[in-house]
Amino acid sequence: MAARFDLTGRVAVVTGGAQGLGAAIARALSEQGAAIALLDLQAEAVAARAEEIARATGQPVEGLVCDTRQKTQVDACIEQIAGRYGRIDILVNNAGIHRRGTPASYQPQDLGDVFAVNLTGCYQVAGAVGKVMLSRRSGSIINVSALGGGLVGLGRGGSIYAMTKGGIVALTRDLAAEWGAHGIRVNAVAPGWIRTPMTQVLQNDPLRAAKVLERVPLRRWGEAEDVAGVVAFLASDAAAYVTGCTIPIDGGAANVIAISSE
Repeated sequence: MAARFDLTGRVAVVTGGAQGLGAAIARALSEQGAAIALLDLQAEAVAARAEEIARATGQPVEGLVCDTRQKTQVDACIEQIAGRYGRIDILVNNAGIHRRGTPASYQPQDLGDVFAVNLTGCYQVAGAVGKVMLSRRSGSIINVSALGGGLVGLGRGGSIYAMTKGGIVALTRDLAAEWGAHGIRVNAVAPGWIRTPMTQVLQNDPLRAAKVLERVPLRRWGEAEDVAGVVAFLASDAAAYVTGCTIPIDGGAANVIAISSE
């Protein structure tokens, strides 16, 4: 059974890989034996992260500067990776940003930016990597959605972000239906409240953080490694019959109402 989790000889692309979830996911895949290509806008940060992971795992890891909003950059990066390795087996569509706003009060620039990164970027990378996978009739794509929008409505001015995360779930289902016959599995993960730079402000606010944990049956923050483990599973042959799913990684928040007996 352990062999089914092994990723030795496979090539993985992780977007938004310089920090947070992307970095943790890349390390987990590398620890399982995969060669990694990190895509990120932050040149120095992605290069440093690639070097750090390679040093820790002994696997090939490279950092590439790529603006996933720009199709020409995406196509060039994916062509470079496929040319070097002759294959791409795993894609983790992780790059994303958050801006708050409601339909009654929002900045048009925020709306455009969030859609461009979270949806257009995801779609473009999936398309470019999908061409490589289709030619080999094999591959696993894991899109990163979120608890808010992907599974439940949370409010708090998050409707712009939520629309994109719901869109990622819809994209996951459709690509799973379209590409399954070609040997490509497409799934999504929906993280809840995870300790990452994106949630740092919330973590630093004791009152708001306490309210969050009241809604999490496991009564703790998630760690980036909690998400990375599920992604590594979905990337592996252990999940060979899993496609079209969105898996919550949220300490039970989406599906459990824990009524305290204390």
